[in-house]
Amino acid sequence: MTDKSTFKKVLHTAFADPSTALSFSNQKPYTELDPTFVKIQVSAASLNPIDYKLVTGALKFSKKPLPRGLGSDISRVVTEVGSECKRLKVGDEIYSDAIGFSPLSEVCVVPESKVSLKPAGMSFNEAATIPLAALTALQALRNKGGMKEGMKVAIFGGSGGVGSFAIQIAKALGAAEVATTSTNEDFCKGLGADIVVNYKTDNAGDKLKDFDIVFDTVGGIDHWMMGKKILKSTGTYVSIVGDGVAMGKMIGRGEGKRTERRRVSPILYFYT
Repeated sequence: MTDKSTFKKVLHTAFADPSTALSFSNQKPYTELDPTFVKIQVSAASLNPIDYKLVTGALKFSKKPLPRGLGSDISRVVTEVGSECKRLKVGDEIYSDAIGFSPLSEVCVVPESKVSLKPAGMSFNEAATIPLAALTALQALRNKGGMKEGMKVAIFGGSGGVGSFAIQIAKALGAAEVATTSTNEDFCKGLGADIVVNYKTDNAGDKLKDFDIVFDTVGGIDHWMMGKKILKSTGTYVSIVGDGVAMGKMIGRGEGKRTERRRVSPILYFYT
């Protein structure tokens, strides 16, 4: 932090290349704290692909006017708690999904409900990589995919940010088999994948079959057709890629009843 009278925050000032669209701003200290919020001194923050697309204007779903804050996840220590906060206290080491609360800042104020205690033994840098990507994977598999113990799960893009969490979460939820596509076989198997298909040399559609859930973190018509091929007739295809319109067009290119029997749940599709 620069001094006790101000702190720095990254501002998104224009829809353009990040080299020109971002700037540092000196902010005055918060004088009042909402009763349900906590104040965090930030030492680690993460960026996700969505942040780049928001800066360039490729995605414009935020209603907040420019200039505005930027970023996703943060980690460090609680320095103040609101009067109605029950879980956290000053000095707690935490990590948080701080989207919408200007996380790229030396000081960040967020609802207590969005903050969790940092696991012991985990660095602040490691903790700051978790919330958005891991929550996306969890929601995709459990909330949208309806995952139950004993299911077979295929993950397209297992060595990416969301995909790497999805492998571990699928195993933790009791998947009977987890398959993924990646060129990094050792990495994915180290996370718990049972089968790793190298997409550069093999086609998952020829190697896999009868999966209960296909979780697509890559996107494109090829992956949609491949996923449809390896799903059970009652399986679920979940995608986080696209804008909703593109997903609808891909579904429309399916094969009649085969497509209709597959429940498609494009959740958080803007996270690309």
